[in-house]
Amino acid sequence: MASRFVAHYSEVALKGNNRPEFVRALRRSINKALAGVEHTITFSEGRFFIDAEAEEEEVSQRLSRVFGIVWYAPVKLIHPDYQKILAAVLESAKSAHAKTFKISPRRSDKAFPIGSQELATKLGAEVVKATGMSVALSNPDLSIHVDVVRGNALIYTSREMGPGGLPLGTAGRVMHLFSGGIDSPVAAWLLMKRGTRPVYLHFYLAPTPQAAIKSKIVKLLKVLSAYEGKSTLVLVPFAEYQLATTGVPGELEPCLFRRFMRMTAEGLATRFGAAAISTGDSLSQAASQTLWNLASFDDGSSLPVLRPLLTYDKEDIVSLARRIGTYDLSLEEYKDCCAMITRHPRTRVKGELLSEYVERFGLRELVWRSVEKATLVSYNPTGGALRSSPLSEALPSAKTPATAVS
Repeated sequence: MASRFVAHYSEVALKGNNRPEFVRALRRSINKALAGVEHTITFSEGRFFIDAEAEEEEVSQRLSRVFGIVWYAPVKLIHPDYQKILAAVLESAKSAHAKTFKISPRRSDKAFPIGSQELATKLGAEVVKATGMSVALSNPDLSIHVDVVRGNALIYTSREMGPGGLPLGTAGRVMHLFSGGIDSPVAAWLLMKRGTRPVYLHFYLAPTPQAAIKSKIVKLLKVLSAYEGKSTLVLVPFAEYQLATTGVPGELEPCLFRRFMRMTAEGLATRFGAAAISTGDSLSQAASQTLWNLASFDDGSSLPVLRPLLTYDKEDIVSLARRIGTYDLSLEEYKDCCAMITRHPRTRVKGELLSEYVERFGLRELVWRSVEKATLVSYNPTGGALRSSPLSEALPSAKTPATAVS
């Protein structure tokens, strides 16, 4: 069954001379979201019009995950003639089974002879006469939107909210430290909303990467891929680090490991064209996430470290996780590296102290020994293809010198 939608952006409109670039990126994102469905996309008067050979429910579900779309709606597109507009409005009103309604007109084409307020009055009177419904300007059962633009009139009733933000990829790539907990998938989603494309980096505890591939880590990746499209995950073994750092005081373990994770992400960034590192840190949510410890984690980094959850409390994060669809998966049992690290860290670790341990245990060189044993996993939601291979085979020629990691 064919369906027609109108989709609006919001923040993209503020991009001035760069707006065409963002509009093109948003068109690409909509095309990817509708992969496998026969469709056409046109852009006119600051709106996308999507015609798809699919049920409205399926198209709506796909559009709901496109970053950059602030709202969308099934729409009737008709000639801007009052009688034709009235016929479409009455058809929508009679099929709605509502008791109260509101006409919400918007006339951007000043050549249309009837102003917005007059249009609302005339159409409203006709709806009352034809259906017996009552007008309710606040909280009506039915809102009938009438947008008169150049060459067309748009009639729609059910506006659905998209994720908003910016089109995916317009802000570059980040290396995202990814765990199986509640926070890091939400942080990744927020980064995508700002136009970045995460490359996920996960440190696994099991003897082989297959345990991680079969765990909730890849399940979470698949959920996020519904918003992102093809996703990339790098699995790095924890064992190399664990063996090399025997003797580290327990109270320093969390901060030193976090420094090592950041160093590894920094070292991999050039391979994937990433311009920043990102984490799911929330300020003071855990003892290792104090302001002082975050500073020691970042100390010496040549790349910015992004923390989209920094000021969120746990209730905010859980609410977003439920909305995104990652919350229940994050609660699944999975033994990660945090289970091997003390739960009583020092809350004020100086960066200089961590740097001393980096030198003492040769962590710069350890980064590359770990990376050489890493596994690259990719997932494409179109067709559901999951592939894995040794990172050294997938990206054999892009090794960055160890001196670049600090």
